[in-house]
Amino acid sequence: MKSSSSNSIDVDTYVNIFEDAYKKNLEGREPDTLYKPITDLLGRGGKRLRPSLCLMACELVGGDIKEAMPTAICIEFFHNFSLVHDDIEDDSKLRRGEPVLHIKYGLPIAVNAGDGLYALCYEALKENKSLLGVERAWKIFEEIAGLSVVLVEGQAMDLEFKERKEMSESEVIELLGKKTAELFAVSAKCGAIAGGASYETAEELGSAWEEIGIAFQIRDDILNVIGEEAKYGKRIGEDIVEGKPTLLLIHCLEHCEVHEKEIIYNCFYDYDIQKIEEVVNLFRKYGSIKYSEEIARRYLRMGTDKISGMEGKEAIKERMVTLAKYFVERER
Repeated sequence: MKSSSSNSIDVDTYVNIFEDAYKKNLEGREPDTLYKPITDLLGRGGKRLRPSLCLMACELVGGDIKEAMPTAICIEFFHNFSLVHDDIEDDSKLRRGEPVLHIKYGLPIAVNAGDGLYALCYEALKENKSLLGVERAWKIFEEIAGLSVVLVEGQAMDLEFKERKEMSESEVIELLGKKTAELFAVSAKCGAIAGGASYETAEELGSAWEEIGIAFQIRDDILNVIGEEAKYGKRIGEDIVEGKPTLLLIHCLEHCEVHEKEIIYNCFYDYDIQKIEEVVNLFRKYGSIKYSEEIARRYLRMGTDKISGMEGKEAIKERMVTLAKYFVERER
């Protein structure tokens, strides 16, 4: 993902700068029972898409990425907090190719590590007062606080589906918006605010990344059934076993026969490769994978069109569009 412009740093450099910065927030902290699992999870890598987006948005509107760094750190800590708790609620087994924290360290320590990441995300924001001034610091705080509410609303919708096993396509898109896309939108929005953009420009950029975030999650859900486990970092088919309400699943349930619905429901909470393959074959039979890919491309196009039409540094806009396309074409 190299930029064609020599005047602007590439995405890998955003990631490297971020890696150096976030680690300083954790240096010398105790006790180990809290910070060891936190540094373990963060040290597993991850794509750092959200903090990179935050820094990129800051540069897009003419800001110095240093102005967005505390917010980028907050966003990555927030994202990882949500992963720890989601893994517990979903009874997941792998995260980034290794055992999830509640398996590796035990449930109480994992819960506390998730809570610790949530606390650290707000601590990181404290620097914004002196860095950006009270008004912009408060605006970013409001965005993160609002994100917290939206996220748990999305998780509640996810858990509700596990009980009733019914959801409309519009509800799935709303769920994807709350659980995934909102974090992308807030990352872009807050980066722009930190860079000195008008709130209207920040909202416009956030809107574009909300569309792209939906496309990203649809692609992620597709990879969970057709991807390679070594690249993906989670067990293939685990979303089906966890009963996650993906667009793939909802589309298939809307079109399959009654007896085939039972095949799908019987796969919930039972990691059996043969059962998973049966469900994936149903996804193929009813065109659910192809349909989901088409919807992902549609949301990607809506988002990238918004970015292309915005004011800002052309080289950064091009890089942003490249990054967005990578989201929806990736294999991991």
